[in-house]
Formats: sequence, C-alpha cells, structure tokens
Amino acid sequence: MHVARSRRHGAPGKWPERGVEPQIQIGGVMTVATGTRQLRAWCVLVFIALASAGATQTLIGKRIELFQDSLQADLMGLVQVVEYDAWEPANQTVPALGLSDDVSWVRLKLDSRSENGQLIEIQNAGIDELTGYMVCDGKVIATYNRGVLQHESNEGAFGTYPTFPIPLVECEELYAVFRMKSTKPLLLPTRIAGPREVLNDAHQRDILFAAYFGVILVMLLYNLFLFFSVGDRSYLEYSLFIFMIGGTQLVLNGYAPYFNVEAWPWLNTRITHFFGVFSGLTTIVFAQNFLRLSRYVPWLHKLLNGYFIVYVVALVLAISGQLVWAYNVINFCAAAIFFLIPGAIITMRKGYSPAKYFLLAFSIFIVAVLVFVMKDAGVIPYNVWTFFALPLGSAIEMVLLSLALASRINQLKKESAHAREEQLRISQINERMVREQNTKLEERVRDRTADLEEVNTNMRTTLEELQSAQQQLVQSEKLASIGQLTAGIAHELNNPINFVSSSAQSLRRDFEDINTIIELVKAMDPSEANLDEQVNGVKEKLSQLDIEFTQQEIEELLNGIEDGTIRTSEIVKGLRIFSRMDGDNFIQAQLNELIESTLIVLRSNFKDAALLQLDLGEEMPPVMCQPGRLNQVFMNIITNAIQAMDALGRDVEENILAITTDRVDSIGQAWAEVRIKDTGQGMAESVKSQIFDPFYTTKPVGEGTGLGLSIVMGILRDHNAEVEVESEEGVGTEFTIRFPL
Repeated sequence: MHVARSRRHGAPGKWPERGVEPQIQIGGVMTVATGTRQLRAWCVLVFIALASAGATQTLIGKRIELFQDSLQADLMGLVQVVEYDAWEPANQTVPALGLSDDVSWVRLKLDSRSENGQLIEIQNAGIDELTGYMVCDGKVIATYNRGVLQHESNEGAFGTYPTFPIPLVECEELYAVFRMKSTKPLLLPTRIAGPREVLNDAHQRDILFAAYFGVILVMLLYNLFLFFSVGDRSYLEYSLFIFMIGGTQLVLNGYAPYFNVEAWPWLNTRITHFFGVFSGLTTIVFAQNFLRLSRYVPWLHKLLNGYFIVYVVALVLAISGQLVWAYNVINFCAAAIFFLIPGAIITMRKGYSPAKYFLLAFSIFIVAVLVFVMKDAGVIPYNVWTFFALPLGSAIEMVLLSLALASRINQLKKESAHAREEQLRISQINERMVREQNTKLEERVRDRTADLEEVNTNMRTTLEELQSAQQQLVQSEKLASIGQLTAGIAHELNNPINFVSSSAQSLRRDFEDINTIIELVKAMDPSEANLDEQVNGVKEKLSQLDIEFTQQEIEELLNGIEDGTIRTSEIVKGLRIFSRMDGDNFIQAQLNELIESTLIVLRSNFKDAALLQLDLGEEMPPVMCQPGRLNQVFMNIITNAIQAMDALGRDVEENILAITTDRVDSIGQAWAEVRIKDTGQGMAESVKSQIFDPFYTTKPVGEGTGLGLSIVMGILRDHNAEVEVESEEGVGTEFTIRFPL
C-alpha cells in the first residue's frame, strides 16, 4: 500500500507574528532600553511556549538497527533486507550515521499490539531521500516517501518532520524499514507517539518558529530602515547576517517548502549548503567591520580573510554537485566562530566597549550550539528545551548584536563629540597662535617689504644697466657687421678701381706716343722737297715706338677698363640689393638674389679661405620677407661658416662652402628651402643646443659677442621660418632654413 503525505495536516491557520515595535532615536539609533524590552518580551514568549510543550520526549534510538551496505541491499529484495544478518544495534539515543554518499538502512521492530495506530516520527527535516516500508510477517504492507526531494507524495504528514503511521494489523513480526540517503549529516532522533501528541508538538514548534521568524523579520526590517536612514554600512551587513542566520534555521527545521522551494529541485538540493556558505560569509564580514579587527587585531582579520577563500571553494563544490564535500568544507569553516571570542576579548581590552555585547552574543550562541550538539550526542536529554537551544541562542544573539550596534553608534557619537571638542580646542589654540603670528608677521612683512623695495630698486637699476649693455652689445654687433661689410665692399671696389687707374696711366703713355706720331704727320708738307725725308722720319719713329704693340696694348687696356666698370656696376647693384631697407614691411623678394648680393659683399672674406659651391634652384618662387633682415641672416651664417673652416688652417681646397636653394613640399605645405653647409670642425650636441642662446659663443674673448645667431633666430621667428641644424664633430655643420610659401 502506498500512502501519500502533505506538509501540514490539521495545521493551524496563520503563524502568529509576535514581534516588538522598534523605537528610534534621532539619527536612527536603537536605544539599549528598547533592545532590552525586545529581548525580554521574546524570552517570555519562548518560555511560555516551551513550558507548555510538555515533558521530555522519549526517543527510541536504542531500539534501532542499522547497516550501510547499499550495494548488497540493492541486489536483494526488501524482505531479504529485513531478514539480513548484517544489522547492528545503534546503541544511541539519537543514532548518528554521519555524512556519506552511501544508502543507509534502518530497521525498527514494532509491537503490533501496543504500537499500532501510532506514528513513527523522525525529527530530522533535512533528509534528501527517505522511504519507509511497513513489513508484516515478511510482506510489505505500506510504503511512505518522506524525503525532501521526494515531493511527489504530499499527504499524510504531521508538521515538518517525516512521520510514518503504524498500520492497524496483527502480525507475528512487524518491522518498520527505512531506506535513506542525504548530502547532510544523518541524525535520527526517533520517537513513537500518538497522532494528537505529534500534531500538538508540531503546532507548538510552528508557534515557536513563527515567533522566531517574527523576531527575524522585525530585526531585519528595523536594521534595513536604520541603514537607509543613517547610511551606516554596518546596519546593511547586520541585516544580511540576520537574513542568512534566520534562513538557515528555517531551512534546517523543514520550513523551506513554505516558500515553494520544491519547485526548483536543483536549488532544493543545495539550499542548505548555500545558506551555510552565505551565513558564514556574512558573519565574518560583520565581525571584521564591527570589531574593527583590521585596526585592533590585524592577524585575526587576515586569518578570517583566508576563510573567504575556503567558503568560495565550498560554494563551487555545492554548485558542481559535490554536496558531501561541500558540507564537510562548510563544517570546517564553521570553526571560525571560535576565533571571534578571543578577537572580541582583545578588542574590548583595547577600550572598544561595543565588543562586550558582541562577546556576550556569540558566547550565548556558542553555548546554544554546544547544547544542540550534546543533545544529538545523547549527553543531555532530548527535549523541547534542548531542541530549541539553537534558534533561541541565535535569536538572543541577534538582539544582543542590535544592542552592540546601538552601543557602537553611541560610542561613535561620543568619539565624534570628543573629536569635535578636541578640534575646537585645537582651533582656539590655533586661532590664538595665528593672532600672535599675524602680529609678528606684520612686523616682519614691514621689515621685509622695506628690504624688498630696496632690492627692487637695485634690481631695476641693474636691469636698466643690463638693457643698456645689451643694446650696446647689439649695436656693437651691428657695427662689427657694418665694419666687416665696409671692409669687404672697399676691397671689392678697390680692385677694379685700381685696375682702371693703372690702365688709365698706361693708356695715357700710349696716347702720348700716338700723339707724337700724329704731330709728325701733321708737320708734313707735301709741297716741300724733303717730303720723302719726312715720311721716312715718321716711319722711323713708328718703328722706334713699336706702334703695333701700342695699338694692341690700347685695345687690352680699354677691355680691362670696361671689365672694371662692369665689375664695379655689379658690386654697386649687389650692394643696393643687400642694403635695401623696407622697415617692418614684408615684400616679395627672390631668395636667390638676396644670397647672391650677400656673396658679393662677402666675396673678399672667403676668396682665399674656402671654395664656393653654389646651386641655386631655378624658378624659385618669391617669398614674403624683409630683405634687409634676411641678408643679415645669410651674412651671419656664411661668415660663421667661413671662420669655422679658416680656423682649421687647412688648404683652401679642403674648405668647401655649399649653398643650395630649392622648393620642397612637406605635410601639405610648400616651402622655400635654403641650405648652407660647411666642412668646418662641427659642434658637439651640448654646444649645438645653445648656439641660439643670447651671449653664448665659443670664440675667444674679444672676437664675438654671442648675439649673432640669437638675432638670426629672432628674425627667422618673425618670418615664421623653420630652422634645423645638423652638425658632427670633425665633419661640419649644415643650416637648413625653410620659409613658408
């Protein structure tokens, strides 16, 4: 016969929610008096309920026989299992089968005359698979499925614990055989009682757990309210702690089906493990932050951080289906609660007063755990008081932790008030010191101001002197350039002028000889008889004067005078271009013409010092510039190049000055490019980086002011030109100047 069951039969209506209305101070802090009233009211309710629960229950664990040989049992029939000779007596009031993946079998011999019509109640609501068989004289007469995962049969149960009706039959031998398997420890507190007694006890448990759930709900909502009101993270952590601890108790005592967990078999199998993991995690987080372990007991804070990793391992095992291993790891992690006691003691001794509430709360909870364990081990009687030790201990723990939070907030307020008072005292001291310092500072400022005014006057005078000196140096540089320019022009003009002058003297002598011949010719008279003698005299004179040479010399002298005048004209033209003055106006000019005019002016400087290689690009477009200032740029760079090569004392053939112009395109921009390259001694990188700095020079004292290239850079900036300098010691230097078109 197959009998179905339900979770509640004849159960009362709603759970009586019995809580205490919280009281709130300004700032959302629960007073100690309010928490004490909550604890007192709940304890009175529990006392009344437990007192009405009756005497100690009679457990029949020592009548039970066990064996865990699932392989042979599965191969045998059920009747053979009953008659199997491997049964061993439990010899315990509450048999403990431990944690195993094996199927466990339990046999209980019944008295069909005195016990029929009663119920066998196994007070463990967490067994995954539990099937009960009633065997009368070797025949199975009833089958009951009561496991957590066997929710296909839902009728006939009393309360949250699995119950098995004893049939009203007469048998010579009546056995109750149970096949069970679970991923949680198998504890079998078993009793035989009448249906009314079982149902009354179930109702009393429901009332107690309704009260327990009411406390959990009140504490949860209250602390969430405080969290949203005050914003203190500790209230949120405590709310999560309450939810996980309360949920764990409800699941362990068989109330998960009230929340329709059976609809999700995967979750239903693992819900106990999940609550175990997350209740442990929330306990550690709450304890770490509440006790300020990172500040007061850092070694314990680090140790508890290690438990996070172990809990994560347990969670992964539970998700992957290794439920037995997961439960063992969770039990191992549960030992972390014992570390909280010395942590609370150390914190309390360091002056943190809320730790005393924490210490009391967890001490009570640990005592409740010990009572619960000793009850299962048979050390103390199994009754309602010992059974409810764990929920009662956790409820008292939660209330005391609420008091601890209130004490913590009060201490924080005191510390904050003390800090404000200390800050005010320090502020007043600082204010007095500031006033005193201000007086001293005002005196020092007056003295310092007078000193600064004197220094400022001296600096102004020094600046004016420096500016005057700079102007003089710039003027000196200009005068030096003008002197160099004048010397070059004088030298260039002197050569053709001297040639013309000397040619004129020679030409005068030649003309005197020609005039002599002309006079002789003019003196001839055809009417005279000695005409032949006169002609012979002229011929003789022509022969004496070598008139053919004189004619040739005159031709050469005239050509030389013409060349000299042309050369002089070119010099004057170049000088006119070089000295062109346009003020600050920008006009279009040819770079090739500017370079040629500069070379004409400087020709005398490099004629005997270097060879010139000139490669001026054809069809160079004009650029907008100030021609006079650009001539100054070219003259300065070319002069420096000539001086750098001449200083080496080499042959002229080794000193090469190369000047190139061209049009280039770069990054979408057209440029007119000028390159001036020499074969001088070159420069080191440290020297090259400073050549455009004012007053920087490598020439001996008295040979340069160091302003030439600084002036060059200023002129090129005014023309939006780019300049690059490439130099290598022992090879030479190249200046590349680009003007935008």
